[in-house]
Parts: sequence; structure tokens; C-alpha cells
Amino acid sequence: MTIRYSYSTGNFYPHYIEYPHLPDDLIKVDEDDYAAAMSRPAGHTFQFENGQLVITAPTPTPVLVLCDTFLVGVRKTRDGILNRLAGIGFAAVASGDADTVQAIIQARTYMLDITICPTVTAARDLDELQAAVSSEFQRIADTLPQEARRAFEDAGITLAPSTTPPGTL
Repeated sequence: MTIRYSYSTGNFYPHYIEYPHLPDDLIKVDEDDYAAAMSRPAGHTFQFENGQLVITAPTPTPVLVLCDTFLVGVRKTRDGILNRLAGIGFAAVASGDADTVQAIIQARTYMLDITICPTVTAARDLDELQAAVSSEFQRIADTLPQEARRAFEDAGITLAPSTTPPGTL
């Protein structure tokens, strides 16, 4: 048994239904193709090319679009860390701790670029993006003295013990 399909309307027209007007471009489609078109995976489209059913997967969404929600959260976390670092920096200025001030200035510069740095933009999926951001947070925190590293911990970021002497990156 067959069913009819119209290229112009993109609709199927069963024989058992009487229609007052039918499109001029009807083709016959066998029931297997009809069933395959109707049971295609979500998001997939179908069309008939030269009478043959072609089911097409959706175009993949770019990783940065998929990961946008994650990056919004990273920016919020970053802003909290930047504010905390600013406070620690002001205290370091007041106490004359030039090394801490310099380390914080450098870390703040890197923090501002965390969502556009090469390791983050090279991520190909959410797992890689999360790992890259985590690695960048760790790398930046490793340049800071312990008091300033607390800005990351206060923001809920778990850091490994520092292996880099403060002030180097």
C-alpha cells in the first residue's frame, strides 16, 4: 500500500481521506518510507530526493552555544573572585606588601580573559570546557599567595595545593 506526499506542502495525503483539493506535485510513497519518516529521531528532518526518502540529522550546535550557560556561571564566579582579589589587593597596598599587589594585578588580568583564553576557546565539548576553565582557575590561583588563593576557595572552587611559587605564571 502507498501514501501520497507533496513536495510543495511537505505533507502526506492518505488515500482513505478525501481532500477537496490536492497539490499537483504528489508522489507515491510506500508505507515503510512513511513509517521511517514519521518515526525519525527528534530534531531530524526528512525529504524525498528523486522519490527516495532522505532523513537528515540536525546541524550540530557549536560548543560555545551549548556551553553558554556554563560560561555565564564562570563569568559570575570570576566577578566574585575579582571583587575579593580587589579587596585583598587594597589591604596589601595599605600594608605595603608590593609582591602581593603585583601578583593580584597579574592574576586579575588573567581572570578577565578566562573565557577567551586559548585553552578555554579550544574546548570541543562541555567536559573539555569545564576541565579547561578549572585548569585556568588553578593556574591563576597558583600565582598567588595563600591569602589571595582564598578568593577562589570562597567562590567554591576547589584548588589543588600550590606547586608554583607565588608571582610566577
